[in-house]
Amino acid sequence: MNIKLITMKALIMLLVAFLSAHLHASSDEQSTNEFFSLAEIKNAPKKSLQPIDHVQASDDVSLAYRAYLPKQAQAILIFYHGAGAHSGLSYNHIGADLRDNFNIAVYMPDIRGHGGSGGNRGDTPQVEKVWLDINTMVNVARDKYPNLPLFVGGHSSGAGLALNYSSWDQRAEIDGYVFLAPYFGYRSETNYDTGENKRFEFSIVKTSDFVINSMSGGLFSGHSKAVKFNFPDSVLRDNPEIVPFNTVNMSNAVTPHSPDTQLSDIQQFGLWIGMQDEAFDPLKVTMFAQKYSGKEASKEIEIVDKENHFSIILNAASFVGPWINHAIK
Repeated sequence: MNIKLITMKALIMLLVAFLSAHLHASSDEQSTNEFFSLAEIKNAPKKSLQPIDHVQASDDVSLAYRAYLPKQAQAILIFYHGAGAHSGLSYNHIGADLRDNFNIAVYMPDIRGHGGSGGNRGDTPQVEKVWLDINTMVNVARDKYPNLPLFVGGHSSGAGLALNYSSWDQRAEIDGYVFLAPYFGYRSETNYDTGENKRFEFSIVKTSDFVINSMSGGLFSGHSKAVKFNFPDSVLRDNPEIVPFNTVNMSNAVTPHSPDTQLSDIQQFGLWIGMQDEAFDPLKVTMFAQKYSGKEASKEIEIVDKENHFSIILNAASFVGPWINHAIK
């Protein structure tokens, strides 16, 4: 075995030993008996759920998506779900309403390793594969609508994925971005402060796996289940397609690596977060967006009254639709 590789492994073993002894419990040992409010989702009127279509990714993984297509489309939105979820979980409210009320063609993919898409659950071979999958979905939309304005967005970590994609040098030409209750990553410092009543720990993060992956240049721990989501057993039982973890690679794909500079480079975006969001502090999120977005950017940044992290999905079309229609004029 290569001597340099042996040395690297030895250093990593020492690092792991140190981290195991010193990492704060809030990273590796935290737990919670709480969960987001799902009352609004459960009580919402039913919306039509489009069947799943499939397209082959660049590495032949089957990517699932649902398409909500109006008769006379005016714009396109490719919209990604949040952590562990898939396109069949209430996101049809966004797709059906934008299609029926605003003539926006909505494509809702299942991220590889999620829902109806292929690939190892909660994982990706490389970080860039997830971003390249967005290019694949852009091509699907462009085959049907070659000349329409095209937007990319997402909810929660799906918004984080969209922000990462916005700064990738191989991205397609995108007209704007939609961020709904966005996860901008730990570097944005938009979580609630410790001890706040609304603070909710949705995930347990094994920080040591990320450190090992970073120090090894991505050689080790990329497929480790480093982020575990605190879904209640009842939610997992009722929704068996939910993936209750992310690997290091998948987490790095959806976690903005430099959210301040990434956001500053976007020329057009809309951002909405509920006043009662349980995951992210709406004041911090909106202040972050105002501070770091470009002065010349066309943007709408809004805190939506009476909405929480999931209820905002039900009414999102009522503000996303008008914003897109105004943006394309």
